[in-house]
Amino acid sequence: MRSIISIFALSLVFVGCDSKKEWPTRVRVAEVQKVQSDYEAALEDANRSIPCAVEFARLFPGAKSGFSYYIGGAGPTSFYMEADLYGKYELTMPGLPVTFDASRRKVISFGEPEFILRELTELRKIRKVGIDAAFTNWSGSYNMEGQRRLGASEWKRIVAARGDFSVIGFTFVTNRPLPGFREYRDSTIRDSLMNH
Repeated sequence: MRSIISIFALSLVFVGCDSKKEWPTRVRVAEVQKVQSDYEAALEDANRSIPCAVEFARLFPGAKSGFSYYIGGAGPTSFYMEADLYGKYELTMPGLPVTFDASRRKVISFGEPEFILRELTELRKIRKVGIDAAFTNWSGSYNMEGQRRLGASEWKRIVAARGDFSVIGFTFVTNRPLPGFREYRDSTIRDSLMNH
């Protein structure tokens, strides 16, 4: 019943609008552009001012970074980084809590980093057909026994060893990339960007 009332109220809004009046799209576009500009400035600042982010980018060129909940309405803002290694591993720094200045363009404080190293063992394409089009999703399986959670002290050892994970007892398999890994990661990065 509630949804019927909501639909009815919404239809009254549209019926009551003068079709010759222009919606304030310029204001909305300007607001979106400002948020995008602020996001990009904050991201650049985070990548320059958070020491573990600087180290991550130096050790793993091509690493991706971004914010979850940048605007902050759905949850606390956090900074993340991710890198692909040897065509089968994912190294992430998920959910580093950050605080911005009043402009939301500069990071003024951040939490303690944590890192997760996971190995993908299998990838499957799943073709789905929707109402409007067909699309492909991916399903991945991970080696859960091989997953590693790294704290700040382990990270410092890896940084001191210039990215050599053997200092924490981990050896990468470097000569067996997973078929489809690049396509899978490109699609997950694209999905991630569309959902932030």
